[in-house]
Amino acid sequence: MKIKRIVIIFALIVVILTGCAKNADSKDVATTFINNVIYDTDNEEAEKYFYQLDAPSQNDLIQDFSELFDVSKEQAKDLVEIYQERLNEETSFSVKMKDSSSNKYKAQVKVTGLDQRAFNQTLDKKTDEELVKWLRDKGYDTVKHIEDIDKISDEKQLKGILNELNELTEKDHNQLQFEALKEAFKELKASKETKTIYLELEPDKKEKKYWIIVDEEKRYGELLDAFQG
Repeated sequence: MKIKRIVIIFALIVVILTGCAKNADSKDVATTFINNVIYDTDNEEAEKYFYQLDAPSQNDLIQDFSELFDVSKEQAKDLVEIYQERLNEETSFSVKMKDSSSNKYKAQVKVTGLDQRAFNQTLDKKTDEELVKWLRDKGYDTVKHIEDIDKISDEKQLKGILNELNELTEKDHNQLQFEALKEAFKELKASKETKTIYLELEPDKKEKKYWIIVDEEKRYGELLDAFQG
């Protein structure tokens, strides 16, 4: 009798586990996917719904930032932390499930991402400001804005500034660029426009209790572009 009870309990556990994907709410699954791969949250839910997700790790992001902005790994780590803070504070999304067919579910995701165009303008401004700060540290206190260089009538002073700029080392240049990037990232704001992405999800045919995102890598790329602006 005791053995029979154990068998029944074991059978119930198997049914519960294998039925997890079927019973899960598809909207919750889609939302968890986005929260996990974009915001690095909902980790427990992601482990429950997905056998494996191929989103980049923190180290992958640091490597990407290091290569993209030509900064050291340590500097890239600082940039990633600021970027993720702004991503959490400024961006948002909503999920609406469309009509499903068979076991496939289609999610319409509307994303309010970051304003990339404003970021580029801010970066140019911050780069000029860092350069002015660098010149002022060199003793050129009359330079308060980058445009002031063109207004200098004192030939000796102008020649001195131009010499300083020509002798700007690669190390100094990289540091100026890094400081400008940090300040520009801190001012990242949400875009006024929304983008629409479609996700298709279905129960995993091999790992029955899990879900998969159809064309996951491609859909992740589209989501990332939408959130980054």
